[in-house]
Amino acid sequence: MTANGRIGGDGMDDTTTVVISSPEELIASIPAMLGFPPGPGSVVVMCGRTAEGGQGPVVRMDVDALLDGAGVSADGVGDRGGEGDGLPGEGGCVPIVGDDGPARGLAQFCSREGVSDVHLVVVHEDCADGYSAGLRAEDAAAAFEYWLGLAGTQVAAAYGVGEFARGAPWVDLFGMLRGTQLDPDSTEIAAVYAYDGRIRAGSRGEIDRLYLARDDEACDVDPHGRGPVRLGGTLAVDRAVGAHEDAVRRLEAGEEPDDDELAQIGRGLLDIAVRDEVYRRLALRGLCDEDGRRLLWWSLARRRPGRERSVALLLLGAAAYFAGSGVHARSALEAAVTADPANSLARLLLHGLEQGLAPERLRRVAAA
Repeated sequence: MTANGRIGGDGMDDTTTVVISSPEELIASIPAMLGFPPGPGSVVVMCGRTAEGGQGPVVRMDVDALLDGAGVSADGVGDRGGEGDGLPGEGGCVPIVGDDGPARGLAQFCSREGVSDVHLVVVHEDCADGYSAGLRAEDAAAAFEYWLGLAGTQVAAAYGVGEFARGAPWVDLFGMLRGTQLDPDSTEIAAVYAYDGRIRAGSRGEIDRLYLARDDEACDVDPHGRGPVRLGGTLAVDRAVGAHEDAVRRLEAGEEPDDDELAQIGRGLLDIAVRDEVYRRLALRGLCDEDGRRLLWWSLARRRPGRERSVALLLLGAAAYFAGSGVHARSALEAAVTADPANSLARLLLHGLEQGLAPERLRRVAAA
């Protein structure tokens, strides 16, 4: 299979394609592609090409029954998962692990986007060596294979692992192969994402905490009140965008903005026209490592009050979304909504994530 990583530049198609040619490389690439190593109870799905020719997403889903030992098969699934699924064949004996909702939801996405094939990795403790754990991992993979098959998507391969670490075992859940893993830090996709400035974390919770963090002396009192901020005309908007870009350039040169300058920039971003222009430029030219925009938005998110913090988190979340990092995008956008429930653009992007809107499609709309 292939995976895409963005490597910087000014165009809309600034991606490099990484060819993954072995089970060991595919498994070792997952922590970099997700941004953290998924823990037990997870099924990671690497989607192939969509009908439009783009690379499909990498999706992690919780399958609770991998941990709690729920049933592994059921008859007559017409009463499971609600109505309006749009999938045929609701009957007969279906392999499941507890709630089959994650598999059915993924199948709906693959059907809608025309995903032809996927690779699965089931994360379950001892599944590569233990008999019972291995059977449970196989049942989880079989549930995904069943629902994806109804949607016309082939499961090209399914692997089971207990953890992601050099030398840890892996097993082919649908065959006889097994082996040991490569170092997750040694893969080509890990190098591409490191160049792009993506942050690797030890867990999903660590990523959430990253976007919720505040400096000890952060300003928590919003000086702008609750109403909208209007800067008063095109010239004022242009000046605010210029101030933002000037701070970006000085941060890239090693200069730190003081609190007064951060307050000015934060106030400017509360004007919708300023925010939208910064957002549009981000869509045209995504972030790279040591990008001054990233540094500026982190400073605003950690030091400024709720509404300004929310816009900065929105921009960090949009940058992650454009780059295909759904985990970071979700954490940042959820933190943006927490900081300011009225942030409608953050809510809209979260909805796009829920619906599986492709990053390339979002970028094209945002850059228009």
